[in-house]
Amino acid sequence: MSSDGVAFCLDSIDLNSGTNALTQFMTKSETIPELQPEAGVFSFQLTWEEIQSLKPQLQSPYGTKENVYRNPANKDAGKLVILNEFLEFAKEKETTGILIDIQNALYLASNAGLDIVGTVTSALKNATLDKQSTQKVMIKSDDTSVLFKFADEKAYTRVYNIKEEIGATPKQSIEEIKKFADAVTVSRNSVIQSTSSFISGETHVIKELQAANLSVYINYLKNEFISLIFDSLSDPITEIATK
Repeated sequence: MSSDGVAFCLDSIDLNSGTNALTQFMTKSETIPELQPEAGVFSFQLTWEEIQSLKPQLQSPYGTKENVYRNPANKDAGKLVILNEFLEFAKEKETTGILIDIQNALYLASNAGLDIVGTVTSALKNATLDKQSTQKVMIKSDDTSVLFKFADEKAYTRVYNIKEEIGATPKQSIEEIKKFADAVTVSRNSVIQSTSSFISGETHVIKELQAANLSVYINYLKNEFISLIFDSLSDPITEIATK
């Protein structure tokens, strides 16, 4: 969210991730340990008007360390869109689903006076997405208090993001998750076991969660590699197609 309360679409609260913010607002750069260990230019430090002056940049799953970029000729040809525009676009294109990932809600509320949960709730209602069942609306967060706030919104699927790598899901933990979520996302390494970059097996995480009637999503499976992949039959599509 911007400092003046505008919710917009970006995968990080740090504008350095996905825009040219550092080149334009270097004086705003600071380190906030509660958010990340690195210095950043954070969205709540700038107004929406200032953010609109930034150029979004296509992200690579390898960041910038490998100097591998997606579509470099058009890497900053797009524009940032506010949440309301995104929802209207999704409705117009009749997408099968909409995912909203809410991050850092507590910090924004406590330190910037911004209510991201209330803003998202209002935007969804204004788009009448709370009164339909054609498009699946998913609210994702690693903050259980955020998901609890959507408990009465039966039109939405609540997705708990388990950021830590796990190898098993005890029954007690699953019962706790079911109190605030309908689905979970887990990391690739929580599902696929590997040794020296070769797949050596799979955990029982997916089976255990699905047995408890929880949907499971993996983040992230990819089909982009900077060299020939060791496993998955050396086929960049196999990892996605078989998991």
